[in-house]
Amino acid sequence: MTKAISLSAELAEVRCAVEGARFIADALATHALNSREQELQAPVSITAILVLAELRLHQVERVLRGEEDPQHLWAPHNDVTPDKDEGDAQDVVLHPWAQAEEKAEPASRKKAKQSRPKKRRGQAPPPEPEPPVQPEGGGEQPPRTRPTS
Repeated sequence: MTKAISLSAELAEVRCAVEGARFIADALATHALNSREQELQAPVSITAILVLAELRLHQVERVLRGEEDPQHLWAPHNDVTPDKDEGDAQDVVLHPWAQAEEKAEPASRKKAKQSRPKKRRGQAPPPEPEPPVQPEGGGEQPPRTRPTS
């Protein structure tokens, strides 16, 4: 099954979560909560909502930078698979890497690509190869002299 992710739907879901945190904060500030238990739970709920929204936005950022597979963002709220015909022309639709590779590369290139080690964020690049050693006397350059004017 082909999956596609609507960036617009994903951001709308995060926006709704932040609005929910704001509603809870407003209710707490105006003493509109029904019990002392709700007043004690409200700050914890607000923090939980905002932490989840922050982490999801970081994940969206990693996907947009090409550091993470868009498949990790897929959820029912952002699903725009071709058979659903949701989303519009202005939306950014993200496709999982495996699906994009299947369409773009022949099978022989897939195997070669999979055998290479993956570069991970934060890892140092592999060391550069040493230049070849020059034989004694054969590769020496004459000393440079300064031009006289």
